[in-house]
Amino acid sequence: MASESLLNQDPVIYHYKLIRKIPLRPEARYSYITTAVMGIGAITAIYRWQGLLSTLIGFLIMTAIHAVVLRLTLRRVDEPSMKRWAFRYDWPWFGPLPVMDTTLWLFRRLHFHLFIVGCCIVGLLYPWAHSSLLVSLVYWHFWLLTPRVTLLFNMIGEKGDGVLRLSSDEVSYYHR
Repeated sequence: MASESLLNQDPVIYHYKLIRKIPLRPEARYSYITTAVMGIGAITAIYRWQGLLSTLIGFLIMTAIHAVVLRLTLRRVDEPSMKRWAFRYDWPWFGPLPVMDTTLWLFRRLHFHLFIVGCCIVGLLYPWAHSSLLVSLVYWHFWLLTPRVTLLFNMIGEKGDGVLRLSSDEVSYYHR
């Protein structure tokens, strides 16, 4: 009788149902890296050595901007999730991204903020920065966001309360 009463209580167990699994093809990763090399080559061809230096500095600055913006936005929006985000190096996931499961609404919100704030920071630097650095900052901003925005376009129509799991081979989307 006691075991029946324990079974009738609602236990706190999370059940996840896999809704979508999006495979990341190796060709997409290679093309992503190739576009980085082509971007560096194009900026270097136009601006010479200053362009090469600007691409390196622009990459470091934009990566730092992404890290700071995501950290500040996470602190403001959902502080407990800060532990689930870290800097990742597995292609195409480069930069500050979730290393554990995260909700789709949080991923959408953070990347909307990241897109807007990144563009605004580049716009603020317009009067003072050299044109090669501005072109480089804009290029790296969009290059870093491309796989994430592509994922968000693939997730249009999905409920925001679902859970995303990013790996280097696939993206899994679950409902609770």
